Amino acid sequence: MYNPIPHLPDILQKFIHWLKARRIHPKIIFFVLGILSTAWFLIRVVPKPSRANYPCMQATAPFMSAFVLYLLSLGGAVMAFKRFLWAITQSRPVKAALFIIIAFGLYVISLTLMDSQLFARRDGTCRGDFPPNEPMGTAKGIFPGRVVWMWDPGATNENCTNTSNNDGVIDDGDDAWFMEKNNSMAVIDSMLIKSLLSLTGASDNVQAWDLIFRYYNINHGHGDVGYSAGEKIMVKINATSAYGGVADGRFHADLSRTDDQSVNRFAAETDPYVVLALLRQLVNVAGVPQGLIYIGDPARNIYKESYDLWHTEFPEVNCLGNNLIHTELEIEKLGRLPVEHSASDRFFFSDHGAVMPDALTDKLFTVYEDADYLINVPALKAHAAAGITLAAKNHFGSFPRTWALHLHAGLMGGGDDPQRTEYGLYRIQTDIMMHNLLSGKNLLIIVDGLYPGDEALAVPGKWTSTPFHGDWCSSVFISLDPVAVESVCHDFLRSEYNGPTIATSRPNWAGVDDYLHQAADSSNWPEGIVYDPDDDGVLIASMGVHEHWNDAEHKEYTRNLHTGEGIELIKAHEANTGIDPVEGNMGIRVFPNPCQDWVHLSCRWPVTINYLILDQAGREVISGVSCNSPQASIDTKQLPAGCYIMILNSKDGCQKVNFIKQ
Repeated sequence: MYNPIPHLPDILQKFIHWLKARRIHPKIIFFVLGILSTAWFLIRVVPKPSRANYPCMQATAPFMSAFVLYLLSLGGAVMAFKRFLWAITQSRPVKAALFIIIAFGLYVISLTLMDSQLFARRDGTCRGDFPPNEPMGTAKGIFPGRVVWMWDPGATNENCTNTSNNDGVIDDGDDAWFMEKNNSMAVIDSMLIKSLLSLTGASDNVQAWDLIFRYYNINHGHGDVGYSAGEKIMVKINATSAYGGVADGRFHADLSRTDDQSVNRFAAETDPYVVLALLRQLVNVAGVPQGLIYIGDPARNIYKESYDLWHTEFPEVNCLGNNLIHTELEIEKLGRLPVEHSASDRFFFSDHGAVMPDALTDKLFTVYEDADYLINVPALKAHAAAGITLAAKNHFGSFPRTWALHLHAGLMGGGDDPQRTEYGLYRIQTDIMMHNLLSGKNLLIIVDGLYPGDEALAVPGKWTSTPFHGDWCSSVFISLDPVAVESVCHDFLRSEYNGPTIATSRPNWAGVDDYLHQAADSSNWPEGIVYDPDDDGVLIASMGVHEHWNDAEHKEYTRNLHTGEGIELIKAHEANTGIDPVEGNMGIRVFPNPCQDWVHLSCRWPVTINYLILDQAGREVISGVSCNSPQASIDTKQLPAGCYIMILNSKDGCQKVNFIKQ
């Protein structure tokens, strides 16, 4: 029979969320929840003991047991303390010492039991409060709140070991994640194309980029226009490990990596092949001149291995270099464009020194002032001081200091001992997301999840959660909503990094998503904090929509469930985007499929294609050549309805596509 009373665990979780959002003292929360849980357990179980095995009862039991044990241990501590006082009056020092030790021990146990439900997981790590499918904020994007997840295990080498032979140079004896043998360029190209099509609903990637530029310009008051001649694009990557220099063995004088893993640990950072796929799209599809594209993590440098990969195909693209932190190197002679910082302060921290006393104001690199658009390409990682590090924290590399330690007080606190686990505290990531020159110029966010890591400088590790099951994450996430994409990536990170210790469960710390709450809805801003990092008096009510999925298996949000206006997660690897990966995918899109009078070809860049269409018996029915064009159309009016095979050949390889004529 239908029970109209919701499960108490659901009520408790929502009640906890409600209390914490109103900054009710944690001890009050503990007592209220303990009393309610105990009462509910007794009301349900005493009349019918078998109910103790119900899932809802088992979920409620930890709150009740912690509360009861807390009362017993606290009561025992009081009794032991009274016995201590008695022993003192009776001049019995041995008994007095024994009773005071017992009293102190029981008191510590009582505090531990309280913390176990408020701030810790039952395995001892800090426990977050992430209620499912409760969206907040205003969704952004061509399709509001849409985040595209593209997963393809073929993008990475399952056998990659991330080890080196320690001979000083990167060579065939090494097996690092960023090497060509561990990245399938054809698959990564295809992943990005499919993601763009799913994000925009476009029929081809040329239209997809036009829609993205138009969306940006409409929302920035520039009118319904696409990319215009002369506009510059900054591609912000994550290159955390490219600090130090030749003297400390981090890299050689030509900025090539050493393979000494004690110094350069092959840290998980933005994959250079994801960036190459993006460059191919910007230059060959969107029509952005190479010389107007800038790539880098300006507080760091770009390793030679990445530079050579990009420069070989796109020699005019500007790869940024930093002489400020590498004074022994001549950056310009290495082909890098030296960065400069603003003459005056451009960032005004909204805590006004209350949280970050060493960061009242700061300069920014001038590339952000010069750029018309920003594409943020962070790596998918957990973080020892922030819990997670994604697009917002990727901008720590946008401040012209050797280190961004002056900003760390605005994160979760002391490394693997987080101190700022409450909600409603000042968060530096929110400040960054509100800044006009940083997140304010976001054209697109692409989170590289091919080889994620569990810390800023950690070696990438394989994932055990669904659907990865011991392989690399091999994923890319893209969105036009800066809050939604970080919310989705947080869900992936907290599902994977959910270990038995604090250090192995960083994304599950309470308060990790506090900055997303505040970026989503200004009503969540802390008391006394007004986020205005531009110091221009213009405040932003919402940067996007925040929500957590229903569960780690289904990964569904309210727009997927048709229950709200939160996030929509599109699993592009499950969608039919018209690209057939058979026989060396060249990334040529064939559409529409099924077709009627015409079938169209769309390429990443102008190329000559020989096409051959066969019927199911293998007989040639149409053949021809498309000469040096990114698009072509084939007349299919004379074909009878049925299934056909199209074989495409170009200098880039061969592709076979099955299509239907209606």
